[in-house]
Amino acid sequence: MKRILPQDWNRITSYGAMILFYFVFGLLLLLWPGAFLKITSLCIAVLMCVSGIRCIISYVRSSALEGALGMELALGLAALCVGVLIFCFPELLQALLPFLWGISLLIGGFGKVQMSVDMKRIGDSYWWILLIGSAVSFVLGVFAITQPTFLATAMIQFVGISLIVEGVQDLVAFISLNHRIRTFRKALEQAANQQ
Repeated sequence: MKRILPQDWNRITSYGAMILFYFVFGLLLLLWPGAFLKITSLCIAVLMCVSGIRCIISYVRSSALEGALGMELALGLAALCVGVLIFCFPELLQALLPFLWGISLLIGGFGKVQMSVDMKRIGDSYWWILLIGSAVSFVLGVFAITQPTFLATAMIQFVGISLIVEGVQDLVAFISLNHRIRTFRKALEQAANQQ
């Protein structure tokens, strides 16, 4: 069995969690859009309220100096307000969803640009495929941000499909990059052993 290095473990778990998020949320949005949005709105509202209250309590329990040096009260009040707004107006999250998913896709595109550059730097001749994948992420992200009215009717399914596409691209990129890293590491070890 191959030993997993700490830096590999961090990369595997972070990319794995991101890919799992894309697949799970994409499928849920595609299969049960209405129920998923209601549950998501409620969960986000509760999470924001709880984190806001925690920050406020932490501020109240801190010393005057610790309170003055931090931003816990302001962050807590802001999180609490956002949570209450989402709880009272769950359609607010649906209106913001195209923008949030667009930003998420743009960030994923930038991640694929880095993976593409990493693959080119270690000598993989297929690095450009990831660059095309990042362009697809950019196009989907910009479309989601700039065309929210067009997406209003099919937005949830669009976001679901976009997340699944993003997940597939990231999975392929991740497998390719891991293979190239292992090959590159073996070549370095063989070169070191020959010296």
